[in-house]
Amino acid sequence: MNIEVIFKWILAMTVGGSVAVLIFAILSKIFKENLSARVKYYIWMVGLFCFTIPWNVLIKFCKKDSRVLNQSIILGNSSHITSKLSNTSSLNLQLTENTAQGGALTALPSENIGYFNLEVLRKVIVYVWLIGAIIFFAWFLMRYIWFKLILVRNSRECSNEYCKRIIERYCRLKRISRKIKVLENDIIPTPMLIGTITPILLIPAKAIVREDLRLIIRHELVHFKRKDVLVKWLSKLINALHWFNPLVYFAVLKLNRECEYSCDEEVIRKLKKDGKRRYAEVLYNTLLVSIGSGAGAAFGLVGRKESIVERFRFIMSLEARKMSKGAKVFAVVLVLTTIFLSAFVQIWAKDILSFESSEIEAIKSTIEGFYETQYKAYLQMEYIDITPYLDMSKIQNQNKVIALKKLVFRRKYTDEKKYCYVEKRHFPYELHYKNIELDGNKSKVVIDLEIKLKEAYPPFISYGENIFELEKQDGTWKITKHIYDKWALMFYEFSTDQKLPEPDYEQIKKQIDKDFGVK
Repeated sequence: MNIEVIFKWILAMTVGGSVAVLIFAILSKIFKENLSARVKYYIWMVGLFCFTIPWNVLIKFCKKDSRVLNQSIILGNSSHITSKLSNTSSLNLQLTENTAQGGALTALPSENIGYFNLEVLRKVIVYVWLIGAIIFFAWFLMRYIWFKLILVRNSRECSNEYCKRIIERYCRLKRISRKIKVLENDIIPTPMLIGTITPILLIPAKAIVREDLRLIIRHELVHFKRKDVLVKWLSKLINALHWFNPLVYFAVLKLNRECEYSCDEEVIRKLKKDGKRRYAEVLYNTLLVSIGSGAGAAFGLVGRKESIVERFRFIMSLEARKMSKGAKVFAVVLVLTTIFLSAFVQIWAKDILSFESSEIEAIKSTIEGFYETQYKAYLQMEYIDITPYLDMSKIQNQNKVIALKKLVFRRKYTDEKKYCYVEKRHFPYELHYKNIELDGNKSKVVIDLEIKLKEAYPPFISYGENIFELEKQDGTWKITKHIYDKWALMFYEFSTDQKLPEPDYEQIKKQIDKDFGVK
């Protein structure tokens, strides 16, 4: 899967995710008083992860056929190249030297001549997105590593037995089996949790009132239990992939806010009014000291005094509320409905953004051009190069070239000698696209080729089911394999695994003369 395909997936997911975020923002406003901070936190988590779910891929794995096309292309009639083919990949015919036949026509894809090249612009946009994503995540990663190194270098084994007892007791009470490393630090003003693989709880070395320390440590241990650090890492990764979408920044901000509020909610859940006030005052004073320093990350602080005041008010106004079963069911239904709408919009956006249409058009143009170039060579009785459509590393495709050379030469020589009537009419045929499967740089196409019975078609027009396997090489789709009626294949190409000898034109002439009784 190339980078352009990935970017198209990102665009489709960013549209679907944006719909989910907008709906969740409206619902959070409407049901502000009915939802707990914990429920809001999980809702925003779902909203953010809607930016990462490729619904089309999931549907593809659930269905046997990835894409069914009820499309038919009629090739032939008065022109050798249909208007559709002319618009998508018209052919430039150039004369090239060929000593055996005195010249051959070569089919080359037409070039888009002009000052504005859409393909170049598309590539520029893709690489701007990629560079932006790398810079965004690399900047966050470097800051985190630098911050963690400074903290770890200024830390040592915790000597505060009271802290150890609090942590052990809480982990035992909440049935947390995973071990957490506890260190003392000289530069942080408040406890904080860092690390995902090896979590570390940092405790300030300065003296803190035991009750205050207990409350703040409980806050950090709630983060530890819920693996919030991992969630924040994933949110940063999603933010990096969708750095161009302002709604992602909004969703990350809401997620971090509700993460902290839900931790506060958990800590003060069983506290009385005096306990809430004490916790709020401890939090307020500690965070004021932390503003402007990296330590503010301990509580997900945005860096504004207004955020601290708002959080203080939230804690003081918080009342223990238990959602009824009906409210829980309603919340789940709303979330599932939003996910469904997000998935629907993403699938719709995939088509609107031409997610696969340009690739499908290019694949169809390759197949149609392959057929029509052969037919043109057949009628003009001059070999036209069909290698632009073929992966020439495959023996079958090498045999196709040799077979076409022999065919047009036999027709030309027979016509020149007036041995018999040589058909020079182009009979129409229809390509019914039954299925096109796309898998990154590879594709499988099933067509039903329909012809008019009792008409004289070239041997490379094999009616019935034709299966093509293609691969995108250097930005161009090439046919790697062609499966069709085995008797027609044996008559024309003879073999798919043994290469035919290059045509001996003098020998072909002698054979034709012999067939018509000429010595």
